Amino acid sequence: MTSTKTGTASGRKIPDYSDASYWRGTIKMSLSKFFVLSVLHRKPMHGYEVVQAVEKSTKGCCSPSEGTVYPMLNEFEAGGYLSSTAEVVQGRSRKIYALTDKGRDAFRVAVDAWLEATDCILEGQRLAGSANADREERET
Repeated sequence: MTSTKTGTASGRKIPDYSDASYWRGTIKMSLSKFFVLSVLHRKPMHGYEVVQAVEKSTKGCCSPSEGTVYPMLNEFEAGGYLSSTAEVVQGRSRKIYALTDKGRDAFRVAVDAWLEATDCILEGQRLAGSANADREERET
């Protein structure tokens, strides 16, 4: 759970930005939609299968709940990014989701955006490392 403290000016809770769980939670929320598109880019699947595939493909880094994934799937479908078909599996009806052309385009755009963000993060890390080395050199 993310640590928080009460802000003095507004009385609202302020996250503890030095707590890694805050950043992991933020990343998981931000990447969930991306990873749902990613696993559906590989093959059509039902909702619970999407949950399992996201968790497996991210090695647990992103593990959205069914309660999070189903609204996402509905949103993607309403926007024309997914289509669905009903399929009976072992006597149970399941909704199978598949990316549409619009969904495949959205996934490609998302990949590019996340790669751009990753490049910025890596550059920031490089610059921070360089600044730390400069500071250590001055202190010796």
